[in-house]
Amino acid sequence: MDNNSISQVFADVSVLMQAKSENVFKIRAHAKASDAIKSLPFPISDIIEDTEKLGKISGFGEAIIEKTQELVRTGRLGLLEELLEELPNGILELVQIPGIGPKTAVMAAGVLGICTYDQLAISIESGEFLSLPRISKKGAAQILRHTKMRIDQGDRIGIGPASQAANDLIAELRNRCSESVKIAVAGSVRRSVELVGNINIVCAASINEVADVIDAFTTLSSVHNVLNHDYTTAEFIDRFGFKYSIKVVSPEAFPGALLFATGSVAHNIRLEKLARDRNIAFTSDGLISSKTGTPENLPNEQDIYKRLGLSSIPPHIREDSGEIERAAGQGFANIITLGDIRGDLHSHTTWSDGRYSMEDMVASAQERGLEYIAVTDHSPSARVANGLSPEMLLAHNSAVRELAESSGMRLLTGTEMDIKLDGSLDYSDDLLAELDIVIASIHSGMDQDVETMTRRVIDAMESQHVDVICHLTARLLGKRSPVEIDINAVLEAAVRTGTVMEINASPDRLDLKADHVRRAVDLGVVFSINTDAHRTWQFDNMRFGVDTAIRGWVEYDRVINTLQYAELMAFLSLPKSERYAFSKSRG
Repeated sequence: MDNNSISQVFADVSVLMQAKSENVFKIRAHAKASDAIKSLPFPISDIIEDTEKLGKISGFGEAIIEKTQELVRTGRLGLLEELLEELPNGILELVQIPGIGPKTAVMAAGVLGICTYDQLAISIESGEFLSLPRISKKGAAQILRHTKMRIDQGDRIGIGPASQAANDLIAELRNRCSESVKIAVAGSVRRSVELVGNINIVCAASINEVADVIDAFTTLSSVHNVLNHDYTTAEFIDRFGFKYSIKVVSPEAFPGALLFATGSVAHNIRLEKLARDRNIAFTSDGLISSKTGTPENLPNEQDIYKRLGLSSIPPHIREDSGEIERAAGQGFANIITLGDIRGDLHSHTTWSDGRYSMEDMVASAQERGLEYIAVTDHSPSARVANGLSPEMLLAHNSAVRELAESSGMRLLTGTEMDIKLDGSLDYSDDLLAELDIVIASIHSGMDQDVETMTRRVIDAMESQHVDVICHLTARLLGKRSPVEIDINAVLEAAVRTGTVMEINASPDRLDLKADHVRRAVDLGVVFSINTDAHRTWQFDNMRFGVDTAIRGWVEYDRVINTLQYAELMAFLSLPKSERYAFSKSRG
């Protein structure tokens, strides 16, 4: 079990203990253990036999250490199983819905017999759910909105955990195959689709290695049930029911097979037609010569696209959403890449709700080669996030400047400022003027109607001090549905007011999502791609934000954190009305 899995078990125990009204200190101990494990910069399994090192982890007493060791050694926790037996089915599912706490979940499951999202939706729509204590019509309507999102998601998982699962599988498979075997992830993971239904792997191996690759794949540690396999393909599900597949081809067929396994069905249909027009075949075994019936020996995907009369198309946008036409013309030469990113303009430290000190966060950013970061801890309205009072913000500014001198890294003073319910801001104009950058976002009042929410955000954009609007829809992917807001109106206001729109790279958010980014590109919006890092390693999430930008066809010169530090500060020093003109001059 990895850290996230172990952390989730302790979180589940804490929830179930709350449902049983157990001792508050026990509840907090398990919740604290969950957070501590999630925050570790190394796999806890690496030190599982070292009780002394485990004891140095915050909140790890003897009981928590024993439970952690039990989990790592057996993959199970007796306490969790006991709690699940004692309580009605469905509680852990129901508490995933915003607005449903452990007590309400117990009542819904125990009294109303609700244990699935479909049953919850039916209960709300029938009015039955309103019979529970503390449930209002407005609250039920919001719960229904989040529930329908979970129903629509189905068995798909977020790109973050899907990518991690794919990476773990490939790492284990590499250890069990010869060095000559090529292994790559394909499908929706490679396209960086925000919700993933399965993981597809493509391998290249010699004829003598194919059987060994299939055998290794079907006996991986994550295999729960092998669904089918033959000489060159196999498919299995893990213990959560998530599906994995593999296809093994010859080395010369690998580029074409990977391209085929990556593109959407619609994208591949378009390529199949282009191939037929040239008397060749584009299949799951690659680009097949009509003369020999064997794969054409093309070294990479770029050459295959060229063979079909197109410039190369990034894997992320192989969706048949206009990319074929563009690849036949101007192409995607200026599309943003991860290497274009120079800094991160949204990060948190222990001054508010971050889990690492300012010094640790800066050191982590330096290790990753970033030229600069903005330290943007929360403002006062974010009480649950330990938002900074005006006096604390001034002290925060001083700390940032001092660390910039001592660390040698370019640091921007900043804040992630709450947009209040009426669209007003959390700090005075005089205080905001002291900052290098102001990013603003919604953290409360998420049940406002579309007109009110839209006006609220646009009012904040009208401020001369609000540089960036962050995670506009406030969604949590697969957990919390987006606020109701007129996206087009906000994006148009961004262009009018000179406000930058964030693409939040946290795999829990990906907000703006790719469809919104594509619309914003058409309108001429300028972007910032930020990690919203609360932990040191979360700077690595930048790739998810860049992937989302690519899926939205963003070019590098429309992203302000591709600017060098001096260029960025020049941009931020301009009146907002002049900033978009500055950005356009880069093209």
